[in-house]
Amino acid sequence: MDVKKKRYEYKLNLGKTVNGTPLRKSFYSTKSKADAKRRAERFRVQYEMEHCVGVNSYIKTMKFSDWAVSCLEMYKKPFVKANTYAGTYVAPVEKHLIPYFGNMNMDNIKPFHVQKYINDAAKIYSPETIKKDFNALSLIFQTGVDNQFCSSSPMVKSLRMPKYETVTEKQAFSQEQYDKVYEMAKGYENGLPIMVALETGVSRSELLGLRWEDVDIDHALLHINQGLVFYHSEDQGKWVSESNGLKNKYRQRSIPIMDQELLTRLKMLPREIAVGKRMVRPEFVFHSPEGKPFQPNNWVNRVYRPFMDTVCAAYPDIPRLSIHELRHTRATLWIAQGVDPYMVARLLGHSDLKMLTRIYDHTSPETLRAALKPGISEPVIP
Repeated sequence: MDVKKKRYEYKLNLGKTVNGTPLRKSFYSTKSKADAKRRAERFRVQYEMEHCVGVNSYIKTMKFSDWAVSCLEMYKKPFVKANTYAGTYVAPVEKHLIPYFGNMNMDNIKPFHVQKYINDAAKIYSPETIKKDFNALSLIFQTGVDNQFCSSSPMVKSLRMPKYETVTEKQAFSQEQYDKVYEMAKGYENGLPIMVALETGVSRSELLGLRWEDVDIDHALLHINQGLVFYHSEDQGKWVSESNGLKNKYRQRSIPIMDQELLTRLKMLPREIAVGKRMVRPEFVFHSPEGKPFQPNNWVNRVYRPFMDTVCAAYPDIPRLSIHELRHTRATLWIAQGVDPYMVARLLGHSDLKMLTRIYDHTSPETLRAALKPGISEPVIP
């Protein structure tokens, strides 16, 4: 029996027609009346801009919440990837900024309001999160000034951001630990993607975004052309997966597969799997049991963490590394083997050595000592 969802209505008053008739428009939502109102307010902002209604009254009446969302839809949504828009812009605005500034008029928000927000947020969020909020605020107020919604921007030079404290140090396997973990991955039921991550240093999104055409068995290469991401789509009203390119042009690269056994296992992977009574050809190399793209967090919870549980049970002295720390491990071991740092940066998809310098923290004293021994014409670490 189909049960129709309740629809909530919000009527928006847009003024009057030339004949004096009230001009109204109804907005509906199956979530709540507040959601219907949010949709109506977004429309109102667009309507007033397009029809030049009450230009002189904008500065007095425009609420932060009204312009913040419209600003993102106009100035960011058409120009960035959907997952970037959802995570870098929409999430900070809806989760942090609107709850804090939402009911304030744009022109009433002063620098001390912004500084107070930064100070309060610093007690809860990381500096990286506050930086996202700060950038979103800068966009909102600059475009607000440009559109005459506020007389000036409160994002002034005197604002102080929280200091970056020492980030929890990333760990990395030693060569001996790596060998044990890699050997266990060989015998693990779902260990092949972990072997790939260990041997190539690809990120989680790159690993799960590998398509069959990216695996070049004949030339023993992995071609990194996209990453798989999972985000909440405002347009679709649900969480969606997307594989659409990479963070930047440097991330697109080819990585040699040096382990022959890994190459053989990739070659033997079935291109077709049985799902119920039908055969399915998955788009991605590593996929869910149903042949669908793996939601990255689900893969970590269902495959990677149980694997690390097994490793730590067998070898209590081996640290429990995150999937991202396998990337640090690979870089650390490449450097220890004498691979040129610029080549390591290229294999990892970095544009320069800035990100790579953090990895030097993992380099063992033995590796540093070997780099300084007489007879080595070029240092391993510049």
